[in-house]
Amino acid sequence: MAVGPFGRTAGTPLSIDDDVTVEDVTVELDVSELAVELRRWLAAGTQMPSGAIAAWLDHESGRPAFEYPEISGYALTHFAGSPAQGDRHMFEFATGLRTAAWLMNLIDDGRLAAREGWDDHAVYNFDLAMIANGLMVFGLRLEQDRLVEHGLSLVSCLAQQLERYGHLPSIDQGTSPVSQRSAWSTEGFAHLVKVAQCMLMAAELGLDSARDAASAVVSKGLAGQQPDGRIVTHPADDVTMLHPHLYAVEGLWVYGMATGNDEALSRARLAVEWVDRQKLPNGGLPRFAMTSDGRRGPEQCDVTAQFLRAAKLTGFKGDVSSTARRLCSVSVPIAGLGRAMPYQPGTPTVHRNVWASMFAAQGCEVLSCTSSPSLNWRYLV
Repeated sequence: MAVGPFGRTAGTPLSIDDDVTVEDVTVELDVSELAVELRRWLAAGTQMPSGAIAAWLDHESGRPAFEYPEISGYALTHFAGSPAQGDRHMFEFATGLRTAAWLMNLIDDGRLAAREGWDDHAVYNFDLAMIANGLMVFGLRLEQDRLVEHGLSLVSCLAQQLERYGHLPSIDQGTSPVSQRSAWSTEGFAHLVKVAQCMLMAAELGLDSARDAASAVVSKGLAGQQPDGRIVTHPADDVTMLHPHLYAVEGLWVYGMATGNDEALSRARLAVEWVDRQKLPNGGLPRFAMTSDGRRGPEQCDVTAQFLRAAKLTGFKGDVSSTARRLCSVSVPIAGLGRAMPYQPGTPTVHRNVWASMFAAQGCEVLSCTSSPSLNWRYLV
């Protein structure tokens, strides 16, 4: 764990790969600065009094939305894999410890719903996985066994569902209230490929069933990949949501890196190539693409950041400089606290979106890193 997660030592300048042209030098500076500014805000401006991380904050008022367990789990992975040094690193760890305490209380009390007062308190397996990974990697980084044990308990729950159903459902219908929603997050399997990350972490920690469980969720999600690289995100397949499509890419990359599976890495790269073909003229990425005619949805920053990061990690050979510029140009400044990513640029109400900001911070760091590998798979947010 002593090895820097981004493969570089403190003080090493961030730079873009050599294949970026001379006229893109301004992107190098902006990407480096943006990564630092996003991390500043994420550590200092997103935690609620309970210790939970907010889903987003209203940019005009600064008012937080709601306590979000899934994103709190992401925050722990984000802090565990931080390239920050010195006092700033210790501040991130202090924020993370308060978040971890809040999450462990939820687990101890059995309050595992996606969020309070929403969707009949359904429990989403994807959310449990992101919480589990965060607790395990953050606990290992700080040598806090209790965090690791709580993370392992969630992975055991997921592995038991696999044994029970033969696959991992989006929601455990046996114990959780049935969701009233029909969406990629309630009926799809593509996004669940990313659950392999916490399972592979648990396998390293000695949970015997976890490695086979990781292979099972990857295989289920890959069954929906089409010859052109597109991954089905909902059984109806009338629209492809790029956010869960890229979750599948991330899970494939993690699985490939952790197990040495070249096919998983190849399939991830093919899926990234499909996303690149959906790119908007300004370099951003849309929320969705219609299956029938390719019509695209509104621009969405979490997808744009995911694409930038996945392109670098999977060895995509296309040009991503316009996407890097787009992230830099739409980020919003927060006085004294850094910068944040909006959810959908151009909307009348601007939200400082927490998960989009985490993806963008890591995407900028990965893009700028010259070492290989540029990211430890355990720390992928």
